[in-house]
Amino acid sequence: MIRKTAFGVPMAIVTPDEALNGDWSVLGGEVDVVRVQDPPMDGWPDLARAGFFPKPQVLVWRAATAGTEEAFLARLPSKDRRNVFAARRRVANNGVRFEVRPVSAALLDAFLPLYENEVGKMRHGWAGASTNKDRILAAADDYFAVCAWDGDDLAGACLNLQSRPKDEVRARFSAVTPRHRSAGLPRLLYMRVIEEARRRGFGWVSLGSDPNLYGHMVKPGLFGFKSRLGFVAVPSHLVDPGSGSDQADRIVRLSALTDPSFVLSYAAGDDGRPRRGPALRLEVFGSIEEPDLRPYAAGFLAEVRAHRLGEAPVPARNR
Repeated sequence: MIRKTAFGVPMAIVTPDEALNGDWSVLGGEVDVVRVQDPPMDGWPDLARAGFFPKPQVLVWRAATAGTEEAFLARLPSKDRRNVFAARRRVANNGVRFEVRPVSAALLDAFLPLYENEVGKMRHGWAGASTNKDRILAAADDYFAVCAWDGDDLAGACLNLQSRPKDEVRARFSAVTPRHRSAGLPRLLYMRVIEEARRRGFGWVSLGSDPNLYGHMVKPGLFGFKSRLGFVAVPSHLVDPGSGSDQADRIVRLSALTDPSFVLSYAAGDDGRPRRGPALRLEVFGSIEEPDLRPYAAGFLAEVRAHRLGEAPVPARNR
């Protein structure tokens, strides 16, 4: 058993045998997550019965660009379409104008202070665009930016990486000022990214990758935002073979996590055994008996399940 802190989350990394025997319970009051890394697939059913959920380590959010914007919007529930139209009215009333431009040193000089300010507000934020500034500029021909301007001020921007071999545009880094965020500008920035990807002849747009533990570096609200835009979370290995691995997590406490927190586990097949594939199930963990699951409903999910955390974890074989 290995005890560590991963970006502020106390965690125990255990073997499959330690998971099944409940040996991890000696740390039950000290860690939030008990994890089996790369569990053998033939042991997944036993781990699932013991409260460990086999899952992809990383999720990629993707959506087909569709032939037209109207076709893309038609796939969204009516409420989400109305949210797009309402955001357009608010942003237009604020006098914001959109522009697609190449990524340059001058653009990064305008974007990075805004980006760093927004990342700095996050509990476990990481300013990846700043860290990778030189790499972004070295590959500038593979990028384009969708910018939103309020007069001469940058109200928001999204830096996007395009790949012909993958037939994909990936939104890598984005930031919006607080004032324009409340008006719905993030939603419109991504809609403009989709529009530009379609214009350039790409079949897919990605909103990037998330570690598969919502309530930590990525918050549960981000899941709802991406899914309501028509994007689907898929295991990263289905998009980029060899990327990411499998894990089996058991959440036992929420000291460093939000309440609720959740993971997307592999859904079970007809025989009840978890299957490594695109079908995913949302496992929500909270301290209340009946958490509100409506914000996390998404059409691509096989199921949504709620789990109430007790005062102390109980070893799986001693219940």
